[in-house]
Amino acid sequence: MSKFDDIEIPRNLKEETKKTIQRGRTIKNKEKNKYIKVASIVILSIGIFISNLNSSLADNIPFLNNIFKEISFPKGAKDDYTKYAQGINLTKTVGDTSFTINEVVCDGHMIYFTYTIKSNKKLPRMNDGFYKDILIIDEKVDVKNGEAIPNSSLSETYKDDYTYTFMNSYELSFNGEKAPKTIKLDFLIENIHTYTDNEKIDDTIKGPFKFKLEVSPNGKTRVIDVKESKDGFTIDSIEIGPYSTSINVKFPEKFISDENKNPSVVTVSSAYVEDFLSKSFEKSKEFNNYKVKNKMVYDNVTSENVYKIGYHDTNEFLTIKFKNFKNQKDSEVTEFKVNISNYK
Repeated sequence: MSKFDDIEIPRNLKEETKKTIQRGRTIKNKEKNKYIKVASIVILSIGIFISNLNSSLADNIPFLNNIFKEISFPKGAKDDYTKYAQGINLTKTVGDTSFTINEVVCDGHMIYFTYTIKSNKKLPRMNDGFYKDILIIDEKVDVKNGEAIPNSSLSETYKDDYTYTFMNSYELSFNGEKAPKTIKLDFLIENIHTYTDNEKIDDTIKGPFKFKLEVSPNGKTRVIDVKESKDGFTIDSIEIGPYSTSINVKFPEKFISDENKNPSVVTVSSAYVEDFLSKSFEKSKEFNNYKVKNKMVYDNVTSENVYKIGYHDTNEFLTIKFKNFKNQKDSEVTEFKVNISNYK
């Protein structure tokens, strides 16, 4: 039993939180667990290589469902997703239930999937409460030479009693390395179920469903080889894509603070938004999946590119700060300022 089980949550707070979940459920402390069970994508148990598909070609393919065009995206992002959507539309059926991957969008460090669940019988469904109209999908995701960190989900929708559509996104990290040209992913979908308000499973579609997937990023990402070092820290490169901004860093492991209450942090700011990206580092590997080689930490500091970093007409700078590391005094911060407009 959780220590929070006896806390009563006001109904209006539940409803507002539920709306927030439907707009974009974000997993907090994303770096803490490589295999987080989340409401996420369903992938079928076959292997496939997804080649690039531009928007004009996609519009001419009859089996492309274009679910991205139906989703209510925040910050006017719909055009970005539909422009680079790669059509898949492959289906696996287990018992009375079928799972279809409709489309994928990937720029190397962010990946988005849309999919459809269909059944010959009525799908499990909660008709009221905090988890109303939401299917929970338990999964594990593995990426060759990297990791997939659950990021957010949008537009969970029952089209009818037998059909459910969904979009889910992941942050992809490659241990301080640039994103590869081909990304290999393994998915294990364990169960699909509904939750009651006390977080007990109400109804379940049993798995497992396994899938091996190879994805080719859309090729629109700018790679900036910075290669700058200061105070023992190095900014190796910056990758800026339509959906992600990723800073590839390295520094000695001994620099990481021993104080969990005041952890070591890397922050990234632009001229428009301060600290739009940050990542904390702790000694415990239970909460960090960074790579350590020869006592050096290699990692990606990544976020969704919701502020259109690298796509403005003016000179653009990124300010990367290393805070609260052991080689610094309390008042010291190691700072890099990179003019990304100088790199085309």
